[in-house]
Amino acid sequence: MDHPVLKQARKCAEQIAKCEEIIRFRAAEEQVNQSDSVQQLIVQIKKKQKELVHAKHYHKHEHLKQIEQNLVDMNERLDGLPIVMEYQQSQVAANDLIQMIQQIIGDTVSQKIEVEVGNPVESGCGSGGSCGCS
Repeated sequence: MDHPVLKQARKCAEQIAKCEEIIRFRAAEEQVNQSDSVQQLIVQIKKKQKELVHAKHYHKHEHLKQIEQNLVDMNERLDGLPIVMEYQQSQVAANDLIQMIQQIIGDTVSQKIEVEVGNPVESGCGSGGSCGCS
């Protein structure tokens, strides 16, 4: 049995997937995933991170400082790439849209019935759960 609300939720999800913010994010994500230079830099960063863990474990303090600086430099280089900046900006925009939709749904539902939407419900849910009521 497919509940009518679930059918509407699927339709809403399809509409969200067609939003400019989501399309832009998916395109930017695809570009980042297809970029050899970005992927090579990510691999290098992961190797340096492993090196950092090793240096910390064996208390190689001088080497640790050098690795940390290398990681800072590599991350700055990655974050400074136009393709990565576009990806990060589109990710923020897509996330903002999704959070706004969640907030609207939560607010709309909580006007009809008391539900926990991430913050404690003023009168409490009575379960003693994450909202802190007893």
